[in-house]
Amino acid sequence: MIRIFRIRLARAFFHVVMLVCIIGACASPELMMQLDFFADESASTLQWPPPPQKPRILYLGSIKDPTDTERKESWFKKVISSVFGSERDMYTMLRPYGVYADTDRVYVADPGSGRLHVYDRSRKSYFAFERWGEEDLISPIGIAVDENGNMFISDSVLKQVLVFDREGKYLRAIGPPDMFKRPAGIALNDAGLYVVDTHGHKVLVLSQTDGKLLFSFGRQGTEHGNFNYPTNVFVSSEKLIYVTDSMNFRVQVFNPDGSFLTSFGKPGDGSGNLSKPKGIAVDSEGHIYVVDSHFDNVQIFDRDGNLLLVFGGPGNGKGEFTLPAGIYIDKLDRIYIADSYNRRIQIFQYVKEEKEKVAK
Repeated sequence: MIRIFRIRLARAFFHVVMLVCIIGACASPELMMQLDFFADESASTLQWPPPPQKPRILYLGSIKDPTDTERKESWFKKVISSVFGSERDMYTMLRPYGVYADTDRVYVADPGSGRLHVYDRSRKSYFAFERWGEEDLISPIGIAVDENGNMFISDSVLKQVLVFDREGKYLRAIGPPDMFKRPAGIALNDAGLYVVDTHGHKVLVLSQTDGKLLFSFGRQGTEHGNFNYPTNVFVSSEKLIYVTDSMNFRVQVFNPDGSFLTSFGKPGDGSGNLSKPKGIAVDSEGHIYVVDSHFDNVQIFDRDGNLLLVFGGPGNGKGEFTLPAGIYIDKLDRIYIADSYNRRIQIFQYVKEEKEKVAK
């Protein structure tokens, strides 16, 4: 009798589980965010350099959890969460690396969870995806988005660059499967798609439409124009190409056609030196931001490679980092930094220097 009861109980639990799974599968993957992740700039009190100097960098806020942390779960949902994991656990960033932002959205490539997270500011919503066709993403690391909202994602383990539409539907792969040794940072401009191949020690430039290789530049070495395990790339508003040449401890700058322009940086543990440079970005005034995962900070240089300002430092508080990686600066000079081991994106604002009024 007891054995029959246990069998019936097991069958009943199985049916409940199947029902939950079916409901979950039919539910929309989009979650509504209860709070905007941009703070009011005027309310920010964290700045660099510190007062009484005029601020150049303001802390705005961070993105970490797409769900409302104050929302209470029902007892039934708590039971299901204990078995399958909570909704929050499913979508929390684990090790964000690449970041991109446009007017409405922030996109985060997360190799820790094997997902691409999309945070929509205008709709106050969120969704994530982890599959391309019938296969899983493994290590999405680079992200770029074109004017139509199509997402270009580099996966360093799959050795592929994959394209998805605005809603996360898989469209196609860029280039043949054996084109890359380990793709990392990617960026777009009118010339094409720039893909840093870390283990290939070069940058490949491909057509956005058919994936055809247009040209490449660089090879392993220390000479100008060559690389030693490059990692990230950024295209400035002037269409110059900035590449983090990580194991040469420098930043190299190129024309859109791949011809070398200049470089700066040297190894060391002092201000202005580079130890483990990762993300790179450029603001509207041409200042160059270099994320260093060893120093847990961001160093800002002028066009000639002179150090202007440092912000951040080790820790998990506001404006602090633990192994930061990617960086992106949007058209409004908002700065998005993947604070990898704090599992968040921190957002800052570059404050332009006021121009002195000239008397007429």
